[in-house]
Amino acid sequence: MATANRMIQKGSTGADVKLLQGLLNQKVPLAKLPQGKKLVEDGIFGSKTDAATRTFQQMKGLKVDGIVGPKTWGALGVTYTGPGATPTPPAGKPKFEEKKPKDGFDGAVNPPWQMVPMSGQKTVILKNAANLTVVSRNPGIATVEDVPKCFVHGGRELIIKGRTKGTTWIDVKDGAITVASLEVAVKTKKTIQVSFHLVEDSAGHKTSRNTGSVDGWVRTMNDIFLPQANIQVTKKRAISVKVNKDLGTVVRFSSHLAGVPASEHEWDLVTAKGDAAADFNVFFVWEYEQDINPNHDDTDAGTLGKNCIFEDHAGTNVGDTLAHELGHTLGVNDFYGATEKPLLMYGITDQRGQKIPKAHANTMNP
Repeated sequence: MATANRMIQKGSTGADVKLLQGLLNQKVPLAKLPQGKKLVEDGIFGSKTDAATRTFQQMKGLKVDGIVGPKTWGALGVTYTGPGATPTPPAGKPKFEEKKPKDGFDGAVNPPWQMVPMSGQKTVILKNAANLTVVSRNPGIATVEDVPKCFVHGGRELIIKGRTKGTTWIDVKDGAITVASLEVAVKTKKTIQVSFHLVEDSAGHKTSRNTGSVDGWVRTMNDIFLPQANIQVTKKRAISVKVNKDLGTVVRFSSHLAGVPASEHEWDLVTAKGDAAADFNVFFVWEYEQDINPNHDDTDAGTLGKNCIFEDHAGTNVGDTLAHELGHTLGVNDFYGATEKPLLMYGITDQRGQKIPKAHANTMNP
C-alpha cells in the first residue's frame, strides 16, 4: 500500500503530487475531471489538480478544501504517516483465540487449550504474531500450518491436525524465544451407547414423551460433545417399558431421606428395566423427585452410575439437559457459580450453556 508523509495542496510539487494525480485519474470519473480529460501526471499541483481534488472530496463526503491531508489520503487508499497521523497502537502480546464457539477451545486457562480429534483438525486464531514463527513441539502428536490468506480480524489462522493421542504445545517463537503457547490435547473418539426408555406403571401413569423425539435429542448431545470432547452419542434403543407397580404421581429416589417410607423409594424398580449393555440408560417418567422436599417439584432429573430418571417437566432444552446428565455419568459434578452459567455442567435447567472447558473434557474423555 502506498504511503504519504505530508499534506499537499495547490502549489505543492513532488512525487506525492504525482501519486495523487494518478489516483485521481483512477477514482474520479473522466466526465468529472477538468475539461473531461485525465490529469497530466507531472508532479505539479496546479489548478486542474486542485479542481479534481475538490471533486473527489465532494464525492467522498469530505471537507472540500483542496487540501490532501490524512482523511483525503485515506479515502484514496494511501496510508498517511505525516503530521497529524493517527499513531499505530502497539501490537500487544501474541494471543490465541477461538475460531468459533463451542469448538474445544478454552481460553480461561494458562496456556490456552484446544481439543483436536485424532485424524481430525481444528482452526484457531493467532493475534499479534504477523512475523513470528509457529511450531509444534511434537509433530507426531499434532501438526500446525498457516491458512494462507488475510482475515478481517487482522490475525493469522492456524490449522492444527491431530496425529496420535496425546498432549503437545503449539509455540509462537520470536527467534529462539517462545513468546506464547497453546496446549493441544489430541483425543480419540469415545462412543457412548444410550438406551432410552419410556416408562409406564401398572396404574396407567406414563411419560408423555415419544420415541420420535429421541433422534433430535441425540443430535443435540452430539453437537455439544463431539466438537468439544470428541465424544459421540449413539442411540442403542428407544423402547417403552412397564413397571408392574403403581408408582403414584411422583417417582422418587428416597432411600437416603429420613422419614420417607421405603415403599416410596422407586429408583430400583425403574432402573431394573434398563439395558445392561448400554453405557447410559435414560428413563422418561411423568414426575421425579430425589431431594429432602419429596412433595415439591424442584428436581428435573437424577443420575446415578449409568442410569438417569428424567421427568416430563424437565424444562424446554431437553437435549442440553440430557447432555448435562450424561456429563455426570462421565464424571463431572454440578456447578452453581454465576461465572459458570455458560458451562454445560451448570446445575440449573434451561439456564446453563453448552461449554465444556478443558478440565471437564479431560475428565469425560481422558
